[in-house]
Amino acid sequence: MAHEKEVTDFQTGEVKRLNNDFVQLYTDKIPVLLDIMRENRTAGNLFLWLIQHMDNRNALVVSQQALSEALGLGRTTVHYAVNFLKERKAMTVLKSGTTNIYVVNAQIAWKSTANGKDYALFDAAVYIASSEQEKPAFKTELTGHAVKKPAKSPKPLRTKKQQPDELRA
Repeated sequence: MAHEKEVTDFQTGEVKRLNNDFVQLYTDKIPVLLDIMRENRTAGNLFLWLIQHMDNRNALVVSQQALSEALGLGRTTVHYAVNFLKERKAMTVLKSGTTNIYVVNAQIAWKSTANGKDYALFDAAVYIASSEQEKPAFKTELTGHAVKKPAKSPKPLRTKKQQPDELRA
């Protein structure tokens, strides 16, 4: 199936089928999700966007500017939506200096095995916006596709220099 992958344990040779691109939602928390969507649709959309982009530890490093651009919302709207989700205990925001690490409540949704919930080690996915960068580090778009270079204007052909006598004639 497209949502499953096979992983081989190289020590035992055992092949396991695992879910890929999979999110677990706990049925007793679905009413919480429905309430969020009913009370603040923007916060609900933000929450689902975070679930879609979070790593296997339920974390995503992303600025509010990048969130704003990704969702097509103003930064103030994103700020209010984040606070709404924090008040509902649907997520929390951890800080590393000035960096925001958005963490989805693992009792609502989870992307990995149940054993992983006990760990606070984050190998977070990082989502950046090109508008936040001073200049691109490489000549590529964020999606990894090469950017077309602008066409150079053709240089004039070199011709033999005319002698002053030839100019007068």
